[in-house]
Formats: sequence, structure tokens, C-alpha cells
Amino acid sequence: MKSKALHLIYICTCVTLILMVSCKDDDEPLPGQGLPGVTLQSTLIFYIVGENSLANYMAADTLEIAAALSQIPEDARVVVYIDDHISSRISVGTRHQPMQCVKTYPDNVCSTDSAGMLMVLRDIMQAYPARHYALACNSHASGWLLDDPASKKAPPRRSFGIDNGRRSANSNSGVKMNIPTMARVLKQLPHFDYILFDACFMQCVEVAYELRHVTDFLIGSPAEIPGDGAPYDIILPQMCQLPATKQTVAAIVKGYGDYYVQGEGSAIYQGVELSACATAHLEALAMATKLYIPPLFCNRSTPDCTAVQHYNPSLRSSVYAEFYDLEHLIYSLQPWAEAEWFSALDEAVFCKYGSNYWMSAIDPKGYLSRYIHYEYISDEDLAHCSFISVYVPMSRHDQLGWTTDYHEMEWYRAAGLSFTGW
Repeated sequence: MKSKALHLIYICTCVTLILMVSCKDDDEPLPGQGLPGVTLQSTLIFYIVGENSLANYMAADTLEIAAALSQIPEDARVVVYIDDHISSRISVGTRHQPMQCVKTYPDNVCSTDSAGMLMVLRDIMQAYPARHYALACNSHASGWLLDDPASKKAPPRRSFGIDNGRRSANSNSGVKMNIPTMARVLKQLPHFDYILFDACFMQCVEVAYELRHVTDFLIGSPAEIPGDGAPYDIILPQMCQLPATKQTVAAIVKGYGDYYVQGEGSAIYQGVELSACATAHLEALAMATKLYIPPLFCNRSTPDCTAVQHYNPSLRSSVYAEFYDLEHLIYSLQPWAEAEWFSALDEAVFCKYGSNYWMSAIDPKGYLSRYIHYEYISDEDLAHCSFISVYVPMSRHDQLGWTTDYHEMEWYRAAGLSFTGW
């Protein structure tokens, strides 16, 4: 993955080491960048958890960000926090000032721990105030699936991020962050105009519903995304357009998707599935969905989802759930669903970007493989997909702990699954 980055690894490493030399290695307050102590219109924060196998790929992302700074609005700044195999550090840049490392934490911050995330984001927001904030989260991920390191029954699963704590660029064994935990952290901070998850499987309705109070918009993919991730050298100007509107968020999604579908990205990546949701409409969507979910799952039943579009290529995975498309589920299994439900979905998921192909590195048994292949959606199915996923509970998931874990998600109650016996 990240073929473009493979050509840039040497450059990335050199740039990172140079920035490290100029970084502050103490724990003093961060200096203002561009306009010291002045509140700007926008601060875009990148929260990059790369102390794992994505370390070199994330370094390439920082180069893309730095390359596009000259195109962002005058009254905007970009703050990049990256925790990788080298250090935990913060860099800042504006339209007229190149990206500069301003702080290196003396300790190895656990970026997937609630205290670590809260500390870093508070440091940034206090030092670089703005009238509007946006957040981009980059790492490995597995959607809503909870990670319980104390459980001997449940297999390892990612939720958001992996911090191996060993400054390793090879290990994916470490601490992950559950989405309810992330929601509790972000509720203690100023509101975000949008959150972009540049990570696999994060655009599921369970994640969106959990974060509905901390952001206006949520952008992400219900499927795997290419290692290259978002093309920040192309979409950074749109990402810095705050306050965010449906139009500016849609421009981010379009720029991201076009990069792959129109062949601007690496030749081996031919598509990506994306959507954006407006969190203000998620409670109405849950109320509308509550009419259709209980009949499908009553008495712990599981409907036949063979014809329903799903985004995990393995239907027998013990690491990733199937991530069924929410719209396609209702369209396929509840053909009498009224127009009001689809209207509620369109209000909530207002921007959809689907391609016939997307890349996958998950093998038939449900584990990550070194080999990349393509998954396919027909034009007919594309027309009935929302590109936001939903969980379908199954009896075989009991032994994995998923059906119990799902009780922790607010969507479980809001959409009526709590009345079904699951």
C-alpha cells in the first residue's frame, strides 16, 4: 500500500529528522504560529496515529500537507500532530509560513489513550485558537468494533488507531481507541465543524451516531481505503474552508474520490467508497429506522443478507464485521419501506461518492494480507447504496463478543435493536 509513499520514504525520513532537530524538546506551552496569540478563522488539526505499520505512509501525508499550505485561506492555520516510530510531535503552518515543528513531547504519548488524546488536542487548541475547528484522524481502524485488551475471548480488533508504544514502524500490536471513548474525549473540547476519518471502515452509522454531538459533519469510508489515503496536496484548501457547509464538505469528498476514480492516484487503486453525513439529522434517521429494524431482527433472528451490499470482503471474518450498506439493507429487505425513510437517510447522508471498484487487502479468512485485490459493486447496486454501513448481528458473533459489545453503542438503542433480543 501507499505506492506513492514508497517513492518518498527516503525524503520523508530526511524531512522528519530535520524537523526533529528544530523541535522543542521541553514541555513549555506551544508558541503561536503566524499570528501569535491571535484567534484565526480556522484551525485544521490532523491527528495522525502512526506508531504502527503506517508510519512511513503518514510521513508522506505530512509532505502533501506541507506542499499545499500556500493555497489555504489567509485566515487559516494547519496543525499536524503525528505520533510515529520517531517521536510524538506537533508542527504548524500557514499560507505564508511553511510547516514547522514547534513541539516534541519528551515522553512517548499514547495517542489512543483518552488522556493522551485529550492532552494533545487541548495543547493545540489552547495555543492555536480559532473561531472554527476541523479534525482529520488518520490511522488503522475497524469502525465501531470495540477493543477489549482484557478479554481472552474476543480477537484483536482496531476501533480507531494502533499505538504500539514501542516506536516501531512494523508492529500493529498495541492500544486502540474505542469510539465511545473518543466521543467522551471530544465532548470536553470545542465543537468541530467536521471530522474526517482517513481510516478504513469508519463511516458506519454507529460511529456517526456516537459522535453526533461533537461535530456538524462526518466524512469517511464504509470500506477499506487505499494506503495513500486522502490526497491532501489537492483537497487541503477545501479542508481549510471554515465554517464548513454541505457544499464545502461535498467538495472534500469529491476531491478525495476523483483522485482515485479519475486515475490521478496510484494505478493500482481504481476507486474508493465515501460519504458525508450531517449529524444534526442522525436522530431523525434513527427514529425512522426504528420502524424497520425490529421486524428484521425480532427474537434474535438474522435476515438473509446474501443480496445486501457489504464492505468487508470476508463473510467469515473474526476481526472485521461485514459492514452492510444501510440503504441497501432497507432497500433489499424492506421493499415496502416508505419514502419518508429514504428522505431521512438523504438528509443525514447528504453526500455519497461510490465507485464500482475499491481495493481490499483482506483475505478470504478475514485477515489482512500483503496482496491487494479489488471488490466490485454493480451500477444497479451503486444506485441503492448510501456508503454508510450498519451492523447486522448474527449468532456466530456471540463467541466473538460483538453482540454484547454492540450494546455499548447508542445506535443500538436509538434504532430499536434493543427490543429484538440481540
